[in-house]
Amino acid sequence: MLILIGIIILLLLILLFKMLLQQSKKPAGFIGILMMRLWNKTYLPLVKWTMDFIEVDNYSTILDIGVGNGASSFYLFNQDKTLSITGIDISKAAILEAHKRNQQQLIQFEIMDIHALTLDSESFDLVTAFQTHFHWHDLDQAIKEIHRVLKEKGIVVFACEKTKIQYFLPNLKKSVDFQTYMANFGFSLIEQHATNQWIFYSFKKLK
Repeated sequence: MLILIGIIILLLLILLFKMLLQQSKKPAGFIGILMMRLWNKTYLPLVKWTMDFIEVDNYSTILDIGVGNGASSFYLFNQDKTLSITGIDISKAAILEAHKRNQQQLIQFEIMDIHALTLDSESFDLVTAFQTHFHWHDLDQAIKEIHRVLKEKGIVVFACEKTKIQYFLPNLKKSVDFQTYMANFGFSLIEQHATNQWIFYSFKKLK
């Protein structure tokens, strides 16, 4: 009997893990909304920490990928800069929540797949990806799309928890491996920083 109960508990935990993983990739419904609010408290400090290393020029155009309910995009917008920001997410629920925060239409939020961006080539100075790129099912294609929409010498920023890289992208957990990978797509490392919990990379588009 105890063995059966243990198996049932294990199966429930596996189902819960899969459900939470799916919500983290594509938030939906009431649970998705709650999780996005939780993420704001958990991951907005990551955004703030990351942007301490990035110098954003006035009138820059920014693409913020995987915005959830838009907290990261609003943080970028509220800096002392005159910025044009586009925030995208594959989740309809996420973008609906972002629009609720965007009553004054300060930011352009759109439902969009990173693997097939409906954006003009060479139209952004900066692309940000906070706590998201390890979820992209075709990282090669996503990086190609980022390269396409970045202006020459534009910058892409990746920042996330170290544990996410170790679990989802173990082949890229070493800095040298990620640098080599990005170089294959025409990017050069600018800088990287890490804490016990987080890691951050910025790359420049070479051509």
